[in-house]
Amino acid sequence: MKAFQNFCDALASGRDEVILLLVDAERPVAASVWIHLSAPPDNWRKPQVASAEQAHLMVQSMEAWFIADREAVTRYYGRGFRVNSLPRRQDIENIPKDDLVPALERASGNTKKGRYHKTRHAYEILALISPAKVRQSSPHAHRFFRVLEQATQSDGLRDR
Repeated sequence: MKAFQNFCDALASGRDEVILLLVDAERPVAASVWIHLSAPPDNWRKPQVASAEQAHLMVQSMEAWFIADREAVTRYYGRGFRVNSLPRRQDIENIPKDDLVPALERASGNTKKGRYHKTRHAYEILALISPAKVRQSSPHAHRFFRVLEQATQSDGLRDR
């Protein structure tokens, strides 16, 4: 909810910046991003000034992106990491959210960094994984990176 509120506040500020919302989908996605976010449990209404290109999902959660670059996660944890404990699916968007964190915890349990913990490990891992690998494994990630590339090559998203 805080991410959505920050997004809405940034839109309302009128600043001339690229403003994007990127959140976990929390469940399988069967509709457009804004339709998905407007359904329970989120119930987020698309702000009138927001475009379809400003909302993005990590499907089903950020940890799915880690599975796309198993090598980077293995390097991050180092010795004792059990990569074979991770889901083997290539279609990372279809890995159930409830399977991701337990798999990372099992895989990392015998490492010096210890069991996977979202606030202690996720952002460091996110910085290490290959955007190209994530993009290749996730249509939603591909869309997000495409929008970022377009925003950096133009005057931003507000002109669309």
